[in-house]
Amino acid sequence: MGDRVTADSELAPPRAQATRQIYRAGVGGLLFAVLSILAFVAVIHVPVLGALVIWPLLFLAPGWVLLSRLPLRLSLPGRLGIAIVVSVYASAHVANVLATVGGFRATTIALTAAAMLGLTALAAIAGRRSLGRPRLPGPSLARHARRYAWPWLIALIGAVVVGGVLLFSAWRSTPEGWVAGGWNWSDLLVHVAIAESMRNGNFPPQMPYFAGEPLLYHWFADFHAAVAATAARLEMVPVFALSNAFMAGAFVLVVWELTRRLTRDLKVATVAAGLALFGGGMGYLRLPLDLAAGDGSLLELLTTRPYDNIWSDAEPRFRIASVLGTGFLPHRATALGLPGLVAIVLLAHAALGRSAGGVLLAGLLAALIAPIHFYAFPASYLLVLLLVLWRREWRRPTWRRDAVLFLAPAVLALPFIVGPLLQQAGGGTVRFVAGWSEAPFEDGLVDAGFFYLTNLGIPFGLALWAALRPGLPARSFLVLWAASLFLVPNLVVVGSTEFDMNKYFQLMWIAVAILAAWLIRYWPRPLIAAVIALSVLSPAQVALWHLTSPTVAMTRAQEQAGQWVRRNTEPLAMFVTDSFINSPIDLAGRLRLTTFTPYIAYLGYDPATRVAEVESVYCDGDARAREVMERYGAQYVLSSGGLLPCEHPTEFSTSDEFETVYDEQGVRIWRLRQPTQP
Repeated sequence: MGDRVTADSELAPPRAQATRQIYRAGVGGLLFAVLSILAFVAVIHVPVLGALVIWPLLFLAPGWVLLSRLPLRLSLPGRLGIAIVVSVYASAHVANVLATVGGFRATTIALTAAAMLGLTALAAIAGRRSLGRPRLPGPSLARHARRYAWPWLIALIGAVVVGGVLLFSAWRSTPEGWVAGGWNWSDLLVHVAIAESMRNGNFPPQMPYFAGEPLLYHWFADFHAAVAATAARLEMVPVFALSNAFMAGAFVLVVWELTRRLTRDLKVATVAAGLALFGGGMGYLRLPLDLAAGDGSLLELLTTRPYDNIWSDAEPRFRIASVLGTGFLPHRATALGLPGLVAIVLLAHAALGRSAGGVLLAGLLAALIAPIHFYAFPASYLLVLLLVLWRREWRRPTWRRDAVLFLAPAVLALPFIVGPLLQQAGGGTVRFVAGWSEAPFEDGLVDAGFFYLTNLGIPFGLALWAALRPGLPARSFLVLWAASLFLVPNLVVVGSTEFDMNKYFQLMWIAVAILAAWLIRYWPRPLIAAVIALSVLSPAQVALWHLTSPTVAMTRAQEQAGQWVRRNTEPLAMFVTDSFINSPIDLAGRLRLTTFTPYIAYLGYDPATRVAEVESVYCDGDARAREVMERYGAQYVLSSGGLLPCEHPTEFSTSDEFETVYDEQGVRIWRLRQPTQP
């Protein structure tokens, strides 16, 4: 009956069709206006509506509707995973354009929601009739749920694990102070400072911890969280946790779909999706060694040592971070970048030679990923090139069109790439190397091979085995994927911190997971379960360590000072602080002149001059302090537990140049007095 109604409507008189189209356009326009008004009201007056009305536009709806208009043969899990990536990336870039024009404020968020709603409506009514109408599965939803039960389940588990670990570990109060999870959650307050300072009006953003210099970092993950948090009037840390959780689920779905399309095997896709998120190296080997050495009890060791990317010179050394342990639990850029990389490859594989719109969308994502994950940006183009070579796309009559559609959007990435590249090149931090510095190449190739095998674990060994076996669909593409990204950190370094190049091992890991899953597809189930259990053991230890790590990131007194700064100082007030990694100023989203110096050097800046001048403020008297602070525009000086070690520290409390505005539990803040008018 439905087919007959559709056919009759297509044969209706032109006037009737025009009337029907006008009616639909009117209804759509009315709905658009109503939802736009709700978006403005939600952001400005009703915070609870922000998450209900605006978050779907920031995380899902635009991508879902757009994909429904493209003739791509994607399963429901794959479509959902790509839709999340498209929506997050697009909303971040739209918000950036609007904030650049009008500043970062509540009305900007409302306009972003309206713009995303407009793009969703445009996608819903545009395109050829043959593409069909955007729709949810409807009555077939239960059938889809049964058919794709495994990817749904793994994605749900991944989202719950990532979100749960972060919600319960990222910023929790203990009797000793505030704990920010394992590894200090990859320096949580650095990300808080970026996002909170944007909410305070730091836009276009300068570095909140190196004030006065532009933010040359892949900061869009924090920016998107700032947009989402502002829309719902939420604190930043829980939004970080939730967005990481959403992207972990999307990562599982796009890996599953890509594996299904490459191998045409649902079992391989299921195992690969699980290994891609939860798999890791053999860091657990150090646990029995530490127990035997008497370094502590089992509970003490599990709560104080990660056993995955552990910073210890004891053998065996583990320096390569797993996707779960570092990619999704502590990192913001990687959590958003990994699913984006896979979505780009998946879209290109599904669209090349078939859908011009799909190829264009893949090219747009490849460009938009630049300020989200610097390392994934060139990797995306490399992997699509390998895909084209494997498929011999030049034999298709559409190859020139596809090449133009995929590459043309790259111009959108230039504003985010040129500045950081020039800064890194000027700082001399781009260089070629003969082996990654963390691997023991100086001890010989055997030791280096043992390092990589134990750090990358059982899946890596299985992937090497699979690379030698015939019969694997897409074997050459997957082997080239893994080999090329493995070679990158062993050949080139971009940045002052060579260790950070390990992110390419995480980008490589997707291919490793697919190769390993294909190899074990026919193994007995108990053996497959044993392989999976040993592969996920080390990342599971990291997750436990995040939940139980007792390392204090900030004392209670410092946290209270940060809250006071948030309530009582100007939104973009600038502070002189020490160079410690965490500061109450970061928590408040204000600006400071210095931070942990490797972070400054990592972005291509030389921190030496700034650090010396800050020390001069603390050590060379109030006149010198005023001179330095006025030059930078700083108004406040913070002592969060003691001044810098100086022979004769500046006496801020008794100086006529400063006034004490906060003095509680050993934390003091002084404000520079305005000069007396003659």
